Amino acid sequence: MKNIKLFSIAVLVLFATSCSNDNTTPNSFGNVTVNMTDAPMHYNQFTKANVTIDKMEIGNSTNPNSFITMSNTPMKINLLGLVNGITETMASLEVPEGTYNMIRLYMSSTEMVMKNGNSYQYSMEQNGFSGNGMMQNGMMLNKDTRSIDIAFEHSLMVSNGSMNEYLLDIDVEHSFIPNGVSFSGMGANMMMNMTGFTFTPMMRFINMQNAGSFEGTVYDSNGNLANATITLLQNGSVYTTTHTNSNGEYALIGIPEGDYTIMVEMDGYILNPVGNEANIGVLHMVPSSKMIVDFSMILKN
Repeated sequence: MKNIKLFSIAVLVLFATSCSNDNTTPNSFGNVTVNMTDAPMHYNQFTKANVTIDKMEIGNSTNPNSFITMSNTPMKINLLGLVNGITETMASLEVPEGTYNMIRLYMSSTEMVMKNGNSYQYSMEQNGFSGNGMMQNGMMLNKDTRSIDIAFEHSLMVSNGSMNEYLLDIDVEHSFIPNGVSFSGMGANMMMNMTGFTFTPMMRFINMQNAGSFEGTVYDSNGNLANATITLLQNGSVYTTTHTNSNGEYALIGIPEGDYTIMVEMDGYILNPVGNEANIGVLHMVPSSKMIVDFSMILKN
């Protein structure tokens, strides 16, 4: 996902509605689990893109007193380690039966560490969030409390014994914006330098019951290809991106039901006109499905 995937947070958040716990049966609970992943950027110049989440709450936007703490132990997470289907559990909690429509994240700081050893921090307490407060797809920045409200696309109905899993996908590339960028060296020895960065949270929040995954391998006649860019498009617009790992494998998880197209790019290569016929055109994602889409590449002339 060309998104450094925590708060590679382009916020394509998928949620909204209302909630009321007035008729909750005493001692009736369901489980809510929130996992995190990253929509990565071209991160060969970086070793870490850290985010620190101090607290997470779930509640109903219509009732300020309805919010329940899911986690209040600070978590420092390196988003660059959460790519190609790797996730980290942020919270898994039994919550009272009822209706919920919002997750609230409290973040204190973010950090970028470069391969040359330089480290840069961005403190929300000192600098606040970048942006005007309201972001797309139901995400609201609360500058006074340094928190992010993420509205559900559909209200979460927690029933007794229910299991509910969500994925927070942070778009790193569009959330961590380097400042004062310059380059030195040539080719494989080229190094990037910067003076700091601005944190502009962009993310999406997905109900995993309504989502599936695209997975596959990118290869040529000599073997699998690492660092190929995989771009998932919906209605002609970029939905998310990722890059193949050292084994040439990729995974795009938490993809809601719908029609998509996939584009593959790699320096020095083009898509092989033979063997990719089934991958060119519209691919339909079905909830809970895993679609295997491999790509054959050839060298440019």
